[in-house]
Amino acid sequence: MSLYWLAPLASLATLLGGWGVVRFLQGRAQFMRLLSGVAAGYLLSVTLVRIIPECLEAKGGEINALWVLGGYLLVHVMEHGITLHFHYGEETHTDGSPLSGVLALVGLSLHSLMDGVAIAAALATHSNLGPLVLLGILFHRIPEGGTIASIFLVRGFGKRGALMAAGTLALAALLGSAGQSLLNLPTGPVLGLTAGLTLYVASSDLLPEVQKVSGLRSTIALLSGVGIFLVSARLLPHHH
Repeated sequence: MSLYWLAPLASLATLLGGWGVVRFLQGRAQFMRLLSGVAAGYLLSVTLVRIIPECLEAKGGEINALWVLGGYLLVHVMEHGITLHFHYGEETHTDGSPLSGVLALVGLSLHSLMDGVAIAAALATHSNLGPLVLLGILFHRIPEGGTIASIFLVRGFGKRGALMAAGTLALAALLGSAGQSLLNLPTGPVLGLTAGLTLYVASSDLLPEVQKVSGLRSTIALLSGVGIFLVSARLLPHHH
């Protein structure tokens, strides 16, 4: 499958999330939280069942597991070291400065860059991993685009600024895909970083959001994501 249309598709998902918040979803956080639950279920499944095993099979073997740990810690630093205040979902804190919005954009742009690298690396494995990783990135890039748009709206940047912020994340993902395609970084370490990133996003960013929804709906959303992965994995079995 071609990187030239898959990478832009992932970027469009970011723009869709930002546009959705600006146009329809501001003040309606529950839908985004349930979507976050679906994304969390899918990302946990694809990471544990497909990305980590593929990472360990690649050149470097078990040493690549250190890159998984490194990716997890890197995302934590990006989200809680670079930014002054950050969480997924709808932003409701109005006491932050515009600077905190810009720093959130910087952190999420680095995250988006890594997403783009992940798409290109997964496609390079020739093992049907590419479409599975792409689907996971599509799921979580919609809430991510909505998150940055919501932050920028609350920080006073207006609707145009919110859409431009989502567009920046989309561009970062494209640059990451192009960079990995040109530089051809080692697949094992890149997949390890990808696994760490997706584990962190699923467990620390997305899952806490859906857990704010009362009743069985949060569990149904999470299991729906797992179900989507199982169907996708069945249609795209692993090939060496």
